[in-house]
Order: sequence, then structure tokens, then C-alpha cells
Amino acid sequence: MIKHLLKKALLLQFFVLLSCILFAQQKTVTGKVLDADGKPLPSVTVGIKGTTTNTKTDDNGAFSIVVPSNQSVLKFTSAGMIYEEQTVGAKTTIVQVMQKNNKQMEEVVVVGYGTKKRVNVQGAVSTIKAADIEDIPVANLPSALVNRVPGVGVSFASGKPGSTTTINIRNSITFPGAPDGVTNQPLVVIDGIISNPIQWSQSPNADIFENIDASQIEDITFLKDASAAIYGAAGAKGVILITTKKGKAGKPKISYTGYLGTSNEAVKSKSLTAYEHAKFLNDGFELNGTALNQRFSQADLDSLKGIADKSWFDYFWKAGQVQRHTVNVSGGTDKLTFFAGGSYYNEKGNYGDITNDKYSIRTGMNATIVDGLSANISFSSDYNKENSNNHKNANSETDDVTIRSLYLTPKWVPVEFNGMPVPFSGPNPPGNWSLLGVHQSGSYKFNKSQGLTVNASLEYKPKFINGLTARIQFGKNNRNSTGKEYYASYNVGGYLRRGQNSLLYSNAVNTAAPTVKITNNDQMSEGTTISDNYQLIGTLSYAKKIKDHDFDAMVGFDQGEASGRNIFLTKFQQQVRGVDEFWAFSNDLSSLGTITDAIRNPQSVVNAKRSFVSRFNYSFKSKYFFEFIGRLDASSNFAPENRWGFFPTIGLGWRISDENFFKDIQFVNSLKIRANIGLVGEDRVGNRLWESRYSSTTGYLFGNVSTGGLDPSIYPNKEITWEKSRSMNVGFDATILNNKINVSADFYHRYTYDGFDKYDASVFPPTTGVPPPVVNYGKQISWGSEFSVGYRGRIAKDWGFNVDANFGWSNSQLLQVYYNAANLGTYGTNELGIGIGRDPRKYNSSNFGYIAKGILRTQADVDAVLAKNPNYLIGGAKPQVGFMDYEDINGDGVINDFDITTMFDRTTPVIGFGFTVGFTYKQFKLQTNLNLTIGGKRFYDGEARKVPTTTQSAPSFWADHWTPENPNAKFPRADAPLAKENSTFWAVNGTQSRINNAVLSYQMPKALSARLRIPDLRVLVSGTNLFSLINPLKYKDPYTSNYASYPTLRTISLGINASL
Repeated sequence: MIKHLLKKALLLQFFVLLSCILFAQQKTVTGKVLDADGKPLPSVTVGIKGTTTNTKTDDNGAFSIVVPSNQSVLKFTSAGMIYEEQTVGAKTTIVQVMQKNNKQMEEVVVVGYGTKKRVNVQGAVSTIKAADIEDIPVANLPSALVNRVPGVGVSFASGKPGSTTTINIRNSITFPGAPDGVTNQPLVVIDGIISNPIQWSQSPNADIFENIDASQIEDITFLKDASAAIYGAAGAKGVILITTKKGKAGKPKISYTGYLGTSNEAVKSKSLTAYEHAKFLNDGFELNGTALNQRFSQADLDSLKGIADKSWFDYFWKAGQVQRHTVNVSGGTDKLTFFAGGSYYNEKGNYGDITNDKYSIRTGMNATIVDGLSANISFSSDYNKENSNNHKNANSETDDVTIRSLYLTPKWVPVEFNGMPVPFSGPNPPGNWSLLGVHQSGSYKFNKSQGLTVNASLEYKPKFINGLTARIQFGKNNRNSTGKEYYASYNVGGYLRRGQNSLLYSNAVNTAAPTVKITNNDQMSEGTTISDNYQLIGTLSYAKKIKDHDFDAMVGFDQGEASGRNIFLTKFQQQVRGVDEFWAFSNDLSSLGTITDAIRNPQSVVNAKRSFVSRFNYSFKSKYFFEFIGRLDASSNFAPENRWGFFPTIGLGWRISDENFFKDIQFVNSLKIRANIGLVGEDRVGNRLWESRYSSTTGYLFGNVSTGGLDPSIYPNKEITWEKSRSMNVGFDATILNNKINVSADFYHRYTYDGFDKYDASVFPPTTGVPPPVVNYGKQISWGSEFSVGYRGRIAKDWGFNVDANFGWSNSQLLQVYYNAANLGTYGTNELGIGIGRDPRKYNSSNFGYIAKGILRTQADVDAVLAKNPNYLIGGAKPQVGFMDYEDINGDGVINDFDITTMFDRTTPVIGFGFTVGFTYKQFKLQTNLNLTIGGKRFYDGEARKVPTTTQSAPSFWADHWTPENPNAKFPRADAPLAKENSTFWAVNGTQSRINNAVLSYQMPKALSARLRIPDLRVLVSGTNLFSLINPLKYKDPYTSNYASYPTLRTISLGINASL
């Protein structure tokens, strides 16, 4: 008995001792969970890995949990944040920082006429948050999207302030014969309302889309495949859905963002010095035996060595200035919320008085009228003003012409002597001119546009039918723009020439004509464009869940009408100098030939659409998904018998990661496969081309009396109907490694038929007196793939890291267009005929040229060529040393146009990448975006290939040209025939890369912010078009079209972001 009691006592002591040991290891850990900006995160689940023990953080992000040992691992999970783990160790206090998971944050996406959970989306839909781009110092919203969305391309018309940008989704095209009004740009919808239904040009979204400020936007969604069928009327080129910010309940919050910056050329094109230019010409003169009085003397050359290496471009170019300011206010109660925001953007250009000013205001209010009934109303207004002052050349006034002349004017031509302009006559613009004279004359070009949009909606969710929503929305937009051009004559100095060939300038003037008058077209023009449209939308939707079955259906109607008109007036022969009013110009039209030279025919446009839309979604266990979209459209752009079109889409999805057999693949957190197929339409083809249309004509002037009449202006086609695209897409979305990595992929095929095209003018009867009609004829296929990969995590305790990459392949093939059959297979007159049905990676205009064999550097090289064929000719000339030799493709012993062929198997890049890379360290955050294209070919541009002349300079590389003293030069001799033509000699590897933009920000510590009474304060340094990491064309910026075009601008700015 005693022995038995002793055993029990020993056993009891053992358990007591064991519990003491366990209790000694067990401890309470407290801590905080913060976001990347140091703000507390409430409702974060904090658990012990391998157990069911967990707790949640409070409103201050604080938690407390009992852990069994120092080896315990805490796990942190929260919706929209990246999963984190941390070993307890000896710590009793833990601070955990969590990063946002953007893919999970996009749980609900806008898809047209409503929103859907991302898991229910079966198409290729990409979304970008405005918060990711609003710090980038760019002039307009599209510019901030460069390389950020797979399958979405952004291009720029110019680096000039106020220049427009274009967006293209999946290489959408317009057919070569397409008329004005046809566009390859996507439809833009802002808060459910189409942004600009009037097509005056091929840039239909320029005004509203480019003037909206990023700080007033919540997110942007891109519909890239058949999911755009919900906007079937114009969804064939894709759809961009913009959701603006709404008010949020809480005390009013005021935020301000502003920056000031400077802009300058990202890469400066290098041209020949005055001495190198003259030396190049002399080398050519000597080889050709040109008379001495046409050459530069040695004294002339010596004098040019002393001229500063400064071009007209250097004289006028200056650093530009840029600034942006935005103020937003948001707040409200559970029943009423409001948002108001305003922005101002100003950019001062790099020469003359080029400026661009943008203003925008947006206000909105959401109110709950009674339970289940809510109302929303918003007002927005934008104003855009541009100014420039360039030379007027006939009917053109462009910055590219002016910049080109500034680059190409020989450097021995001075800009002025003692403030009096020096005239110069170059190839473009022709005739004597001076940009300094233009600026002194007060000439200018001015454009302004302004718009007002009202958007109102009512939404009713009756309590007696759970899941039913009725919504009606009305939007109205009014836009008007005015333009004014004033070109006054000016005087330049009548300076005498000097030098052996009289090409150099003296500051002495011709006493008989000390000044020369330049007319500069001597005219003034004014124009006005007004457009007005409304859109009325009504939808009825119903969502129901029955056990494992989810149903969601929507039906609705969409009706809109748009109208517009414009008129332009021009007057010539200014009578009162310095006055830019019509009364100061002559009323005498006798010198004009017809009155239409003064009054351009006004345009009047009216179009309307009526649509019925439907969408049905079904899912089983949120694992298997089905979607049907249908839209029935009528467009007034087509005759009544061809007006209606039906555009359906079917989509399927499978969340395979929820299957039991997939549970063992633990590194994959989620995997969904999706596919859709559908038909989308396009009606943006100009307005009502099925109706006869006339223009007024004055015939001839008898004295000052004109004889008027009407002429047909189009050949109506009542058979024209919708352009259509059949789109197929297969893709998947996955998250792996505890949701730290997101992967998406899409594979697509698009067949476009009934494309808007024109009869070839050569086969259309000229006796009609009108252009060929627009018809449904074009056919094209395109296909490709898109991939995006994102990672967000921590490198160390205070270090965060994120990277997003998107890349893909694409190709297309033109199957059918109108062309002149007589030119099929010939180069120059119709390259299009060669490319039909062939691979555009090979059959494109850049890839037609000569196959270069190299420079004939010695007489022995020339003799070897002539030994094979004594009658051999290169561009009509007998071979000489320093000439470039080419492959004789047709073997006739003559190098000419018949030897032009495709040069490479492909010239387009093999693959292109867009990267967004970010780092965080405590209060610091760095975000960068860069692009990389690999492979393909780039060519020296046509402007750069032109050899220097007496009136035109050239890139600096021409200094290394062949001469008897420099036989191993990189480039051929000055007078080498065909040297300027495209050939393999001018091709280089196309790989290139650039840092597009970067933003470095510092979040002020809370203690300092509190002392300044600004709760949230950030300081930012940012830049755009920063560096070319790989430049295949060393003589210029690889992202400009030619070396003498308006430069790409690098912008560096300093800004702040503050919230109260």
C-alpha cells in the first residue's frame, strides 16, 4: 500500500514538474500590425502556425496572444494583404508590417453596366488602381499607363506640350483605305457614360480622357476580348472603363497633391559642326570635280572652326517648366456622402511661347433617400488651352516642321545680328524664313476646349425582393472648342553673303534693300466646334443564391444621341499691322479664286444609338462558372435595313484549385481556368455614310460676285453595316506561395471581317466626281498571348519589395483589302499588295530595301566588281571607291528599284517586357517602371540617312565618311548613289530599354506630422523618360521617329502630398 502511494506521489511530482517546464516556455506575446505606410491595420487574424489558436488586431492594430514556446511561428492574414509569418524567438513584443496584395484587392471589378467579383470574370479583364499612377508627373492620364497593362499600347504624337496620346488594345487596326472617323482606339466609358460619341477625327477620346485628372479616379478597367460585347456597338477595339472617386462616410478629409518640375530633351540628337558640314561638302565637291567657286576655301574652313557648335535648335531651345496641383475633399454620413476635386496643370514648352494649361473640376454626391432607394449625381468640367507660335508654310503649321528646320539649318547660318533676324531658305519650310522673325511678329496658334458633364442615377433595391436592383442613369455632355491662327508678316535683314561660294553670312546689309519682308502667309483663321450628347441607361438585375448555386442576371436598355457642328473662317492680306481681328484684314476675295479659300465648308453631324443589353452568370460552389452576354444594337450610321446588329458572348470558368484532387498541391493557393468566345461590333465609321451629302461651291468669281451651287461630296452606300470581330480567349489566373506571387496568362485569336474600307481610286469611275464609297470589305486575323507576373513580399524586417512584369507575343495578317491589282507585287507604288496574306513581321514597310554587301574601299574592290561585269551600275553610276555595293537580286547587272526586297525574316521585336519595380524601407518608398524589347531590327531613320547639302545639315555620324584619306570609314562617301535608301547597311539589333518613370517618396513620421498639424504628409521626387539603358541608335533618342523630330522630354519634379 505504501509502495503504491509512493508511486502515485512520484507520478504526481513528475506531472507538476512537467507543467512547470511547459509553463516556463509558454508566454504572452503582444504587438502591432502596420501597413507599408506605418498605419495600424485592424481585424488582422494573428494565429499560431500548426494550431487553431488565433486572435484579431483591434482598431489600433494591437494584439495579444499566448504562445507555447519560443519556436512558435505567428502567421498574419488579412483580406487584401500578403500573408506573413514571423518566428517568436525570445521576443515578447512583435511589430509586423504587411504589404497590399493588389490582385486580391481587385475582388470587385467594373465590367460594364455593373460590377462583378473577379472570380466571376471569365474574360481578359485588367484593372489598374489610380493610386498606382497618380504620383507620376505626366501631362495626361494615358501617359501614365505606359507598359503597365498587358496587351495595352500607348503611343505619343510628339513631345510637345499638349500633344495627344493614343491607346491601342491588342494591336487593333484600321484598314489602309479606311475613311476619316474610323479609329483603332478603344471605346472610353466614364462612370457608365461614353466619353465622346462624335468622331471628328481618328482620336475620338482625346478631349475628355486626356483632361481627366488621375487624383479624381478610383480605378481603370480594360476589357480586351469578347467581354467587350457588352458594349457591342463600338467594342471591337476594346473598352476602357473609368470609375471616378466617390465620397466616403466620415468626417471631411482634405487632400492636396502638387509638384513643380522642369523638362528637357531626354536625348539630344547630335548634328555636324559647321566645320564638319563644310568639310563633308568639300570632300564631295573634290570627288566630283566641282568648280572651285562652289567649294569652301581653306580660309572659309578655318573661319568655321572658330564658330561655336551651336545650332538654331540650341539658340531657341530652353528647359521647360511643369506644375500640377490637385485638391480633393471627401466625407459624409451613412445617409449622404460627397466628393469634390479640382486640378490645375501647366506646362511651358521648350521654345517660343508654347504653353498648355488644363483645369478640371469634379463634384459628386451619393444620398440614401429612403431604405433601398439611393441617388447619385455628379458634375464635371474641364478646360484645356494650348498656344504655340511657328512658321506658316502653305497649309501647315506644325512643331515637327519647325523643330526639323531648327535641327537641319547649317550651323554657319546665324540666327540674328544685333537682334535683326537672319533669313534662311531650306528644303522645309521652303523659301526664306526666320523663327526669330515669327516670334517678333506676334504670330500664334491658339486652341481651347471645354466640356461640362452631368451624370445622375437612381438605384432601388426593394426589401420585399432580396437581390433585385433597378437602376436608371442619365448622362449629358456638352463640349465646345475654338481655335485661332494668326500669321503676320515680318522683316529680316538683307544681309550680304561672304566666302568663296557665298554660302556664309556677313553682318553687312545690302544698302539697296537693308530689310526683306517675309509674308508668313499673312492670314488669320478662326474656327469653332460644338458637340452635345446624352445617354439614357436603364437596368434591372437580380442575384440569387440557392445552396451551392449562384445566379446573377441583368437586362437593360441604352439609348443615346449626339450632335455636333463646326465652321472655320480665314481672311488674308492684313491691312492694319499688329491687330489680330478680322476687320484688320482685306475683304477682297478676287485673288483667292473661290470663296471656299476663305470659308471652309461647315460640318454638321447627328448620330444615334439604341441598344438592349443582357448578361447572365451562373456558378456552382463558386467553382464552375458560366456567363452569357448579349447586346442588340441599332446605329444611325447605317441605313434602316442594315441598322441592327446582335453581339453575343459565352464564357466558361473552372476554379480547379477548389477540387479535392488539387488539395495536395500546396504551393498553389488559387488557380482558375477561363475561356470565352464572342462577336463584337464597330460602327465608328464617320456619320451616316448611307445618305447623300452635298457641299456648297461658288464656281467662279465674276468681279466680286460668285456663282454658287451644290456638289455631291460623297457616294452614298446603303449597304454599309457593322464591322465585326470574332474574338476567342483562353486564360488562367493563379496565386502561389502563400499568395505572394500572382500569375495571369491569356491566349487570344481575333478575326475581323466586313472591315471598313474604300474602293481603290484607280478602279472607281472618276466621272462620279466624288471619292470612292466606304464599303464592308476588309479582313484580318490577329493572335497572341499576354502574361503578367507579380510578387510582393519582404526582404528583411524594414525592407519591402514588389515587382510586376507583363510580356507577350502577338502577330496579325491582313487577308483582304482593296488595292490596285496592277501594282500587285511591285515595290514603292503599292507595298500593300506584297503584304496581303503574309507575315507582317517580315512583310512591312521598314523591311523593304537593298541587301548591302559593303563599301568598296579600294580600287581593287572596284576592279573586282567590274571584272565580273564591265557594265555594272549602282544607282545609274559606274562603281567608284567609297560607293556602297548591293546584291543584284534580279541578276541584270544594274542596282535599281528592281533589287529592292525583304531584308530580314523579321524586323519586329521577338518579345517585349514592361516592369514595375518597387522598394520600401521604413518611411521611404521607391517605385519605377521600365520597358525592355528584345530582338528585331531598328533602322537609321530616313532623315538621318540623307547626306548633308548646302541647305541642310545631318547627324554627326556623317563626319566619319569615306575619303581617300579615311578609307576605313564607317559610312560611304558623300556622293555615293543609293546611300540614303533603306538597306541592310542601316539596320542594327533592335533590343532597347528605358526607365520610363520613377517616384521616390518619404512618409513624414507621425510625430513630425502632428507637430506640423498635418496628419498625413509625403514628400516626392519623381521623373519621367529618365534614362535609355539600351540605345541601339546612338545618334538620337530611339523613341522618336527621326533625329530631327520633336524630342522626347525628360521631366524631373519635386512635390508633396498632404491630407487633413
